[in-house]
Amino acid sequence: MAQRALFLDLETCTGCRACMVACSATKENLFSMNKSRIWVPKKEGICLGVPIICEQCDPAPCMVVCPMKAISRHARTGSVVVDRDKCIACKECVWACPFGAINVQGGVAVKCDLCDGEPACAEVCIPGAIKYLDLERPYMQKKWKSLERRVDALSALFSGGS
Repeated sequence: MAQRALFLDLETCTGCRACMVACSATKENLFSMNKSRIWVPKKEGICLGVPIICEQCDPAPCMVVCPMKAISRHARTGSVVVDRDKCIACKECVWACPFGAINVQGGVAVKCDLCDGEPACAEVCIPGAIKYLDLERPYMQKKWKSLERRVDALSALFSGGS
């Protein structure tokens, strides 16, 4: 199986948060934005919503710091997953995550696990801002470069004040 990853197109995201609802419904059987594993904080003054989701880092800082070895990489999907039975909710992973994409809910760390290879957020994203793509395809080099430009632009925007 080819390696796949979630890609976020920040120019396309409308901030509708349908991805958050789909995530909570899929993972928690609840329609609750508070139970989502993807977050879309909004900066209302400039109408900007920026999805925050686990980047499935390699190496994953959350995995490295976990004292219980409760975080591992899923062999088939390549996603970083939390073993609920081993997690002691110490929050080391929360502090280690450079993206703010992991938190503790109900006494266990929760994060995106790519819905076992079928991410609900990508399936419901009407504007197509969230896509689950094959990393090996030739068009990905262009997407990577576009993403890098957007990250640089967002960094400049948010570091420049309110």
